[in-house]
Amino acid sequence: MKAVLLIDSSGSRYFRRHRSQWQEIEKPDENESLRVIADLPEESLESLDLPLLFGPDRTHFLQRRLNQAFPNSQFRAAVSNCIFGRAALLTGLNTDDAIGSALHKLKNPVAGVWGMFMLMTAAMQRQRIKNIMLVFPGRQYLRILVMRHGAPVVTRCIHRYNESPNDEIQLTLLHLENHQTFGQEPIPPVLYLGDPEGLKDAMPLPDAMTPKGNASYLHALLETACISSKGQFAPMKFRIGFLSKCIRRTAVILASICMLASLLLTQRDLRELSSMTAKEGALQKSLQQEAVLQKELARRIAESGADPALIRAATRFAASGFDAAPAMGSVFNLVATCIAGLQEVRIKSLSYKLLNPNEGYCGKSFPPTDKRYLGLQFSILLKDASSVARKAEIQKRISSSIQSNPSIRLIDDPASSSLAIQNGHSSSSASEPWCMVIPWSELRTSRP
Repeated sequence: MKAVLLIDSSGSRYFRRHRSQWQEIEKPDENESLRVIADLPEESLESLDLPLLFGPDRTHFLQRRLNQAFPNSQFRAAVSNCIFGRAALLTGLNTDDAIGSALHKLKNPVAGVWGMFMLMTAAMQRQRIKNIMLVFPGRQYLRILVMRHGAPVVTRCIHRYNESPNDEIQLTLLHLENHQTFGQEPIPPVLYLGDPEGLKDAMPLPDAMTPKGNASYLHALLETACISSKGQFAPMKFRIGFLSKCIRRTAVILASICMLASLLLTQRDLRELSSMTAKEGALQKSLQQEAVLQKELARRIAESGADPALIRAATRFAASGFDAAPAMGSVFNLVATCIAGLQEVRIKSLSYKLLNPNEGYCGKSFPPTDKRYLGLQFSILLKDASSVARKAEIQKRISSSIQSNPSIRLIDDPASSSLAIQNGHSSSSASEPWCMVIPWSELRTSRP
């Protein structure tokens, strides 16, 4: 909620916005910031065209004009529409006795001080009304503001007596006609911020300027003071409490943003750390369970009377020997592959052995190795009608099939024996076996 202090010649009034409406209150809290509106006859506006100046030269020029326009007051400000604009508006109070004494008595932080004419100008600019005669009847003064092309050209502050405001409006219209303020343009319509009181040809009020709450027609001006900072003319010494409060609030917000950003940036690391902590806890629990099982197994072995070393050796053999040994079907598949496509060949004999590490086979020894091997021997039986040349060809094909696998070490090869063919007979028999050693990894390890 926002609070506004309205200071006029009769005293001070406080307003607070509640549910989009301004309500008059007795007094705000001491730590609540105040926007101050000065409804005093000492206020004046002066518009001027700026020369083509920039930077410090522009600032010094405006300060000199402010000193000339308001020599006896520190409540003054220059309003420039944009940095390259050629127009400026000087606003302030001719004397600062009334507003200065009122602000010195305040304990609340002061966000700024605005004059009524400046707020009326800003309210029209918010409504994008450029040519208008705005009339506002206050408690003690009747204010008339005439705007042309969005800039004030005539301001009047008349003490209110019992006369109707029609007379002052007509006088203002005559002044505009006599001085040709609008040139060939038509005289603007009248917008009256108050009860009609028999006014003629008054422009209907925009919705944003209709009376709301017990603030009545002040609603639009109070809204303008809280939304726009344009026209604030209080010096720094009266606003130091409000600015320090804003700085503290900004510092807290920035610190919160930095903390949130750091949490977001470290969120991934926090998740990984949490995951590692959870895994560590699960691993510790698993180790404890394994330790309990190990103690239970040692107790059961001791109760059985068996040698623990023998049981451990059997367990190692089961894990690295028996369970990993090739199945019989894989041996048969290998032999069947060697004689595939030879219709006249039958297996006569087949034998295999799981060799111990560094164990010899077929009368030959092998260099030390970490691999486990299987020793295999098989011989074939041929039909009687097969010729000696055909038998030699079959033996070569079987040997070539075995030697196509570089991992198989062929020890005895019948095809390499010399074939002395004399009188149609061979000195080599088809029943001579092939002898070889095969790594376990080359055979299928699935058991039948």
